[in-house]
Amino acid sequence: MKAAVFIDGGHLRVLARQAGYRYDPDYIEAVAHACVGGDETLLRVLYYDCAPYRGSPKLPVSGEPAAFQGSDDWLKVLAAKPQFAVRLGTLKFRGFEP
Repeated sequence: MKAAVFIDGGHLRVLARQAGYRYDPDYIEAVAHACVGGDETLLRVLYYDCAPYRGSPKLPVSGEPAAFQGSDDWLKVLAAKPQFAVRLGTLKFRGFEP
């Protein structure tokens, strides 16, 4: 039997960090393969996430810019893995709350 694995990246990231694992493409691949049973064949892994926020919003009290320089290179590495498809959402900055 063929199996497709759907992964919510944000949820898996929280669980991995709580358990003390390093969250990287190799870990995500290992989790996907662990989801497939012995009598199943992995057909496709669909990974849903969004790239980290990049921008320089102003801090609410000082007015100084806060630089966020997230990288999405690891998502490109993950998308290049066999049987993986990465679907990206959009992350929006909604301001600071003091």
